[in-house]
Amino acid sequence: MVDVNIKNGKVFIENRLIDAGLSIDQGKIVALGKGNALPKADQIIDATNRIIIPGGIDVHTHILDLIFSYRETFLTGTQAAASGGITTVLEMPLGIEGKSVLDVFDMQLNAMKEKCLIDFGIIGSAGYTSIDTMPELAKKGAIAFKTFMINPSEEEAELKDLAANDDYFLLKIFSEIAKAGLVSSVHAENDAIIVNEIARLVSMGRKDFRAHSESRPVISEDEACMRALLLAHHANVKLNLVHMSSKSAFEMIRQAKQKGWDVTCEITPHHLFLSSQDGEKIGSWAKVDPPLRSKEHVTAAWESLNDGTIDFLASDHSPYSDEEKDVSQKDDNFFEVGSGTTGLETLLPLMLDAVNKKKTTLQRVVESTSTSPAKRFSLYPHKGVIALGADADLVIIDMRKEYTLKSEELFTKPKITIFDGRKLQGKIEKTLVRGNIVFNNGEFFVAKGYGEFITPVN
Repeated sequence: MVDVNIKNGKVFIENRLIDAGLSIDQGKIVALGKGNALPKADQIIDATNRIIIPGGIDVHTHILDLIFSYRETFLTGTQAAASGGITTVLEMPLGIEGKSVLDVFDMQLNAMKEKCLIDFGIIGSAGYTSIDTMPELAKKGAIAFKTFMINPSEEEAELKDLAANDDYFLLKIFSEIAKAGLVSSVHAENDAIIVNEIARLVSMGRKDFRAHSESRPVISEDEACMRALLLAHHANVKLNLVHMSSKSAFEMIRQAKQKGWDVTCEITPHHLFLSSQDGEKIGSWAKVDPPLRSKEHVTAAWESLNDGTIDFLASDHSPYSDEEKDVSQKDDNFFEVGSGTTGLETLLPLMLDAVNKKKTTLQRVVESTSTSPAKRFSLYPHKGVIALGADADLVIIDMRKEYTLKSEELFTKPKITIFDGRKLQGKIEKTLVRGNIVFNNGEFFVAKGYGEFITPVN
């Protein structure tokens, strides 16, 4: 007798959907096969006319509950994730004034253990001021490290421990991460170009949405991408370039991979589905870094996703309060509005719709949201795959169901999506984490604190 049998659906196994069922016991997948071949179970889930895929792993979230709980909490953030088919989040580091990097890691860990509905890893701080703490962060179970190639402003104190400062320190950071054998996730933009472009535009009286985009031109991403590639290769570190958006950068990454360099990259749904023209219509919630690009770059992004140059789809979930995003309260100055947008619960639904619209394949969606993240961040084969012995992290989907995304129906605390009103096909019905139903058609079935802290598997 096992805990759960899922029957009558199509299960994504070995890169394809097959008519099969699966058995779950003590949180693990213990049998795969036709329904009548499965052992008896205490609970039966009927998945007729549904597909079952591995749970999503979002490798880039900024829930940041500790000092920004008015924006999002680890409870609301992981509710949003579960409703969107995400079963594991990798949370970005946070700087708190007067607290050490090690102290903040422990604070994040304790808060996430208390509140998260789904499993989680924590990414460690890797800036020029925190190099000495990185070995200890690795011992504490950091899943990876994060570094900014741009220097945050004084108003962005939460990012102060992530700044590389210059190439000398970036190389030292890469070398230290290489010793730990972990992934180095890097925000690649050229600081000098951006700072001086902002000053130039402000001096001209520019403060509109397009001015933000112009202040972070494609060359600022391309130059930083190439620099990160060269320094990371020299240091022999596992490089992950986050939220990339440039056609030229994708080509650099493609060429680096062809040379055998150890690099992966992410893209967000907003850089994949929206252009800079869309952003101007949407307004401040579409202000992100790097900015939304022209349609030429969006087309290149889809090509790069489909040919495997882009490895991961990641939300870069960055919630704000309505007041923080209200440009009318900031003299209509878009430079004064925080950069970032929500995305945890819309990432997978948008991609399921893209599968239905033949823009990509289900195989690429599963690879980029589950299997590849699990492999890169050393969680495979426990996560990221439907296989015997794997965690039963599963999403049950009605690919025929049509519906409209509505901000007011979201579970994220700000109740906002820049995809509001978009009609989608492919509805997530159930999300299971380690065999237990966390989300089922709008309701949650586990208590806060159900999520487990995950660390790299050696």
